[in-house]
Amino acid sequence: MTDAVLITAGNKRIGKAIALELSKAGFYLFLHHHDSIEEATETLAECAGAGQIIKCDLGDYAQVEDMLLHIGRSDQQLRHIVNNASLFSVDNALDFDEETFSDHMNINLRGPMQLSRGLYGLLKEGECGSVVNILDSKVFALNADFFSYTISKYGLFGATEMMAQALSPKVRVNGIAPGLTLISETQSESNFDLASHMNFNGAPLEVDDIAHSVSHLINTKSINGAVLPVDGGQKMMNFTKDVVDVATGILEKNRQL
Repeated sequence: MTDAVLITAGNKRIGKAIALELSKAGFYLFLHHHDSIEEATETLAECAGAGQIIKCDLGDYAQVEDMLLHIGRSDQQLRHIVNNASLFSVDNALDFDEETFSDHMNINLRGPMQLSRGLYGLLKEGECGSVVNILDSKVFALNADFFSYTISKYGLFGATEMMAQALSPKVRVNGIAPGLTLISETQSESNFDLASHMNFNGAPLEVDDIAHSVSHLINTKSINGAVLPVDGGQKMMNFTKDVVDVATGILEKNRQL
């Protein structure tokens, strides 16, 4: 039986790159999406191997449990989970509200923890698997921008080590903390071009490097409880604002000169 991997938000962006990489490596894919069936279908069609698409709202506890039950009833053996899905919206320490805060915590923190626990339950005694949590290089150099998002990722940073302790030796739990990799829907090309060079490599990050790193953590059985920064050294620059906001400030200053 082919080992299977669940990739949350595996339909686009970083998740798609991870899906393509793991499919080439021979894994059966459970390709999760929230509300983008067209993108998920296109991504799965591009993958080299077999798989199936699963729709789930990771913010809904019951839906996550139902997804795990569905996977457990399939004839594919789930061995690995890549917790890639993430809510990323703007708020700060003075304007966050109950809904925004809870949405970030449910999707970015509780969901990955719930899925990690679920994988543990699906594996039989003597079987082993792994979880890779996709974090953010901000967890190594905190700033107060994107307040609820950042707190949820920092929580997942801690949960990665705690769950590595709690679920071992059956399930290894590791993380990857990428820097700015892909342009966002609200970001201008000039902002992305500047911000993507703000690391010690002085060059944009390659999304495939994140995918390769996921594969490395899945396949290297001696790595457990580790978080690997894939950020070109961006974490060492210790920005007091988010890198996108730093770039915005520079561009505004240049326009005024």
